Amino acid sequence: MELTREHFRAIIYHNFRRGLSQNKCLSELVSIYDVEAPSQTTIYRWYAEFRRGCVSLSTVYSPGRLRIAVTPENIAAVRTIILGDRHVTYEQILAVISIGMTAV
Repeated sequence: MELTREHFRAIIYHNFRRGLSQNKCLSELVSIYDVEAPSQTTIYRWYAEFRRGCVSLSTVYSPGRLRIAVTPENIAAVRTIILGDRHVTYEQILAVISIGMTAV
């Protein structure tokens, strides 16, 4: 059985609730899962989130580029536009490929 990020997050949360330190949590996960265990940075980050009261174990929305913005079709379209006119504006690119301003 392959563990997902959510599974590891649940295990880290369980260790957090048990009162284990971050280092003990890391050593326990490494002893059980070896190279598949999350990194020290991941464990420290999730402990910090749990201390702040964020206990959601599902994938958390992270701001940034939308998945639909980076597609082979959009990349090819932007490349064609830029090669045709190197002084093209963001607005002109947006009009052609129909994605939001934050995705450009």
